[in-house]
Amino acid sequence: MAPERPGWTDRVGQRADAALAGLRRRWGWFDHLARAGGRYQRNQGDLLAAGVTYFTFLGLFPVLLLAASVIGLVLAGDALLQRELYSAIREAFPGATGRSIVEELRGAVGAAGVVGLIGLVGFVYAGLRAMDKLRVGMEQIWKGRVDEPEFWRDNVQDLLALVLLGAVGLLSLALTGIATLATAWTLERLGLDEVPGLSLLTTVVGLALALGTDVVVFLWLLKVVPGTPHRLPDLLPGALFGAAGFELMKLLGSFYLSLIGNSVTSSALGGAVGILVWINLVFRFAFFTAAWTATLSRLSPDGRGVPDGRGVPAREVPASG
Repeated sequence: MAPERPGWTDRVGQRADAALAGLRRRWGWFDHLARAGGRYQRNQGDLLAAGVTYFTFLGLFPVLLLAASVIGLVLAGDALLQRELYSAIREAFPGATGRSIVEELRGAVGAAGVVGLIGLVGFVYAGLRAMDKLRVGMEQIWKGRVDEPEFWRDNVQDLLALVLLGAVGLLSLALTGIATLATAWTLERLGLDEVPGLSLLTTVVGLALALGTDVVVFLWLLKVVPGTPHRLPDLLPGALFGAAGFELMKLLGSFYLSLIGNSVTSSALGGAVGILVWINLVFRFAFFTAAWTATLSRLSPDGRGVPDGRGVPAREVPASG
């Protein structure tokens, strides 16, 4: 009896596999991406990112409460500013709408302390859970397993990481703003602000500072969070890869917001959904960056497991990706 010939779907699959194998043999960077993708998938990168996304998105609401509390405390100490703000709202929103907004603001000013306390508690809870999921995910991607949990140690480390990450973010925004303003001021003083092309200098300076901050954050993600034993210079390619990708995602996010900015429906509904999707993509990319770094030839010559801090090989990931 003649052997049964494979169907056309099997033949297409075989040809696709052969083509991909050829591309991987020809291009080292493509083979590296394939191995990183295999490591990411086998360690459930999408599921890990979903856990971090949930608590990060949940933490946005306490942050808004904190911001409202700060605004309320500022307004509470300045009666003139309150009157000017209320007058501006009534002019912008005449009738019942303006009166309703003013009443809500007055209530926020009166309850600023309580609102701030609720926001702070919610932010700390959601922030600690997000940092815990991020640490667990990075350990899983790097080592193929999660370290033995320890309640007090883990929560103290997560709290310190949350504070440091927030401080780095605020410092990055401050430095970027100061550098951009300083560059624009210098060009204006030199009379070069109208010269074609030099206006891009402020954008370049801001982007360079943002990239530098992103590199520091990704070095922290790759070294400190999972407790990897590798030296920082060995992790630098992964940090550069992550920083470049993150800045590209920021540009795409800004482009998306500009598209929906003129639509009331899209900005109201698509804005929240867009933020949720963007956060998820950011953490997926962060975990993929860890997988990409873990499969660097200098860290894993055979493209398989990377030793953990105790010298025990992590779970091997087949090189076939």
